[in-house]
Amino acid sequence: MSSDVVCSGEYGDDAVVRIINDELAIVENVDIFTPIHDDPHIQGKIVACNATNDVFAMGSTDIISLQAFLAYPKDLPEEIAAGVLRGMCDFMEPLGSTVTGGQTIQNPVPVFGGICLGYAHPDDVVYSRGAQVGDSVLLTKPLGIQSAMRSYRDLRDERRTALLERFEESDLLKMQEYAVNVMTQSNLEVAQAMRTVGVHAATDVTGFGITGHAGNVAALSGVDVVIDSLPVIGGTVELARFFGHKLSEGLGAETAGGMLVFLESEKADDFHQLLDRKRLPCWTIGTVKSSKAIPSAYLADGVQFIEAEFP
Repeated sequence: MSSDVVCSGEYGDDAVVRIINDELAIVENVDIFTPIHDDPHIQGKIVACNATNDVFAMGSTDIISLQAFLAYPKDLPEEIAAGVLRGMCDFMEPLGSTVTGGQTIQNPVPVFGGICLGYAHPDDVVYSRGAQVGDSVLLTKPLGIQSAMRSYRDLRDERRTALLERFEESDLLKMQEYAVNVMTQSNLEVAQAMRTVGVHAATDVTGFGITGHAGNVAALSGVDVVIDSLPVIGGTVELARFFGHKLSEGLGAETAGGMLVFLESEKADDFHQLLDRKRLPCWTIGTVKSSKAIPSAYLADGVQFIEAEFP
């Protein structure tokens, strides 16, 4: 098998896959974004989770390493950068991996990220294409990160008053707590369940929202993805409307979000049970149907919002 075979040759996959030989595929991903949390340790864990998620989405369950990318102003205290690195290292340790190095540069604003390297057997690689008519569509983390973390920022500046005229602070703090839980929960167990059960396609849900990422799978697979229910962090639908975010339209931006998994409907219960044993949630949120026009993903009429906590 050629060592030059990479991924699917199409745009839209979550990471680059290079087939080394008949037994080994290398999975590579880079993710860089501006900070979302003030606590450096928590921010570091979010960075590592976000970077590894794309490798897990491709079916790899083995991470070789994570390299850190830190860009920040000259006047940023060094202990903040050190805290981010500690958070990244602490996140990687339970995965059996570590931060092996990276790059640090000066930048007018902080930007943190990571370059993740994993591996898998070529037959175990899962692509964004491959969803089939009749498949069940599963989601493994609730939505609502964008709005929850916007409230996190607003509570810390002059916008606090307007926010608290509409929402209870205790409710907002609970949404933020669940959002952090979501962003720091590895998708390793999901990737392991994917390998055990067998799936047709998968992707993680991040900045393009659930219909954006499902739409990518639909386009690559030549099918329609119909979503009839959306698990959300409790209270974030109303919060999103307050901020003008498009969560209720399936376009809420997520960070280190859950996995969107496409598999035979007969296997859905097995998948649910595997995650339940790990005390992790999973929801069947839709189905795959034949495309009558341009393949796309869309919310069904009367889509239901399921308010959820997250461990």
